Amino acid sequence: MTKILHTADLHLKGGEEQRYCFSVLDEIIALALSEKVRCLVISGDLFDSFADFEALRREVCLRLKPLSDSGCEIVYIPGNHEMRGGPADLSAYNLDPVKFYARPPFALAEAGGVEFLCVPHAANYDGYRDWNIPQKKPGAARVAVLHALNSTIYTGPDAEADAKAGVIDDGFFSFFSIDYAAMGHVHAGREQALGGAVVCYPGSPRVWRAHPREAGPRSVCLIETGGSSLTPRRVEIKSAGQYREYALPLELNGAPAESAVKRLEDGIGSLDLVCVRLTGVVEDENAARASGASLCARLKARARQVYVEPEPIVAADLSSNGLTRAFLAEIDLVKPAEPQGAEYRRWLLARQYGLEALAGRIAGAQ
Repeated sequence: MTKILHTADLHLKGGEEQRYCFSVLDEIIALALSEKVRCLVISGDLFDSFADFEALRREVCLRLKPLSDSGCEIVYIPGNHEMRGGPADLSAYNLDPVKFYARPPFALAEAGGVEFLCVPHAANYDGYRDWNIPQKKPGAARVAVLHALNSTIYTGPDAEADAKAGVIDDGFFSFFSIDYAAMGHVHAGREQALGGAVVCYPGSPRVWRAHPREAGPRSVCLIETGGSSLTPRRVEIKSAGQYREYALPLELNGAPAESAVKRLEDGIGSLDLVCVRLTGVVEDENAARASGASLCARLKARARQVYVEPEPIVAADLSSNGLTRAFLAEIDLVKPAEPQGAEYRRWLLARQYGLEALAGRIAGAQ
């Protein structure tokens, strides 16, 4: 039996994020050592840009050396981000002890009785049927290492207009007798059987940006091989934290309710990236902006990164209206306890639409 650890899209970068990024990388290395894996597969976007590749690669290689010394092969292909601001071909770079397969269109390697078909990122893979790749050895497992979108699992929308990934079609996996496709590029973990292969995106092992695709526990995939049979399982990366997105209603005075803020604080951790939208009808936009700045400073004491976005609608003289007070009292009776999720978003929209309708009615009567 051979153990393989599969990760992708770590997006290592310098500056304020460097310490956090390296803590996630160190946890992945520690996991590989504790599980005694034979191969660590990194399916692209290990670095956030070519500038980060240049600045951090030597430190990354030093951190990976104990893993290599333990007998673990490190297989790494570049993704679309390593080429951001740099050359399209990175094959001239030596990342020893990492086996860096950057020369297009592919390389075939072997470790622990497993064949690795390593395909660095490309704009397209249309000519793959012309590649001169030998048939898989009898009884062996073949792993494809790719940084690409797939026409069945996920093709977009891809928000990165300046760094799009190519699309690999379903026929690739059966054409080359792939047993497991170690994919990169999609940050939300996905897995599907295609063409006789288990095609898997492990998702980014860290929170890279404030985006719903970063939500949920961050993980890597541990695969155990026995001949051509592969069984992947996800392992959570604890040092990554999570992306958490909230929407809080503003009171008419421009501030969110203290009870809602307290519940939000109780639900976040020190490693989390938190994004809060403040929505609703207020009587003073300046008060809403000041509340946003105050909340941001308060949450920064609890989370790794915080973004607070006030999105108020200004309508004066609402608080003195009796119908407004009655509406707010009634709708608060059905407010969900948890300040996130679909049920809470529906309640928030109902509250906002009600206040907007009341604001219009009051303005029309004046």
